[in-house]
Amino acid sequence: MGQHPVCSPWHDAMNGAMGATAALLALGVLLTWPALGRGAAATAARLLTLAAAAGYALAAAAPADVDENRHFLGALLIFVLGNLGMLVAALAGRSPVLGGLRAASLVLGSTGVAGVVLFLARVDAGIGVGGMERVAVFPLLVWTVLVGARVFRAGRDRRLS
Repeated sequence: MGQHPVCSPWHDAMNGAMGATAALLALGVLLTWPALGRGAAATAARLLTLAAAAGYALAAAAPADVDENRHFLGALLIFVLGNLGMLVAALAGRSPVLGGLRAASLVLGSTGVAGVVLFLARVDAGIGVGGMERVAVFPLLVWTVLVGARVFRAGRDRRLS
């Protein structure tokens, strides 16, 4: 099968990076599970983020030039469920970690949703459709770094008390 025009000469590195992102995102959710607290919103945010990790794994395993439909399904899991997970996390007020990230969760989740809508509508907003795809995806990665930093800080503060 010939290379699809969306594929870069670096597509193997990209697929490897997406596979690593899938594994690290899932591992991060599992390792921080207890720290994120109880409640329906916290649980839903964790499960939606795990589903986004599965999307990364699917997109990595099915590159666009091999199986564009499965690749797109993986991307939709990341786009829709990852961004929805951040918005739901903003509702987890009882969680000491997620409750403290309410504003960031709302801003990043909303940015990601806007990116998804504009990407699917093929609106490039001056950054190209590929750039808009990044607007749909990158907020989740930024959010996971913020969650990880907050979990780390909470653990450190408990040890220092």
